[in-house]
Amino acid sequence: MKRIDLVNKRFGRLVVLAYAGTAKNGNARWTCRCDCGQEVVVDGYRLRHGGTLSCGCYRKEVMREQIRNNAKTRAHIGNAASLLIRDHVNIGAMTAKSRKNRSGVIGVSRDAHSKLWNARLVINGKLVLNKRFAEFDDAVAARRAAEAQYLQPLLEAYAPERLATSDPCQVKKEH
Repeated sequence: MKRIDLVNKRFGRLVVLAYAGTAKNGNARWTCRCDCGQEVVVDGYRLRHGGTLSCGCYRKEVMREQIRNNAKTRAHIGNAASLLIRDHVNIGAMTAKSRKNRSGVIGVSRDAHSKLWNARLVINGKLVLNKRFAEFDDAVAARRAAEAQYLQPLLEAYAPERLATSDPCQVKKEH
């Protein structure tokens, strides 16, 4: 198949300088110069279809602006304590219920296929609890026991305010 010559053509912030060979998938790769001065090699398909418009500088600018305009994020800039990561454990994530949580209990979910309840807890990147239960209450009890064994010492040491404010028994059953 004949290669489309893209030299001297502009795609977003990129201007194509030269052909740079063929990718493993057979697509032509092109050396481009971004408006910021950076040179990058980009897949021709991504150039022609708008998948790549810059060397990455545009994404950085957009993210920087979003951070500057987000009051909650700005309040935490420079405050490492607000991250609540201690001993390689994200205490914040383990004590705050996600918007996607359907069971009402952190670390407890329903497997629609098997109709069983899963109880999970990850500490230091290791799955310390991964069990399935027929009853929701049994899964919650297993999660609470694992929290008491693994998470409670971390909370007492690093985030005592989470002990007072988090309600571990926020349970809404959706059987």
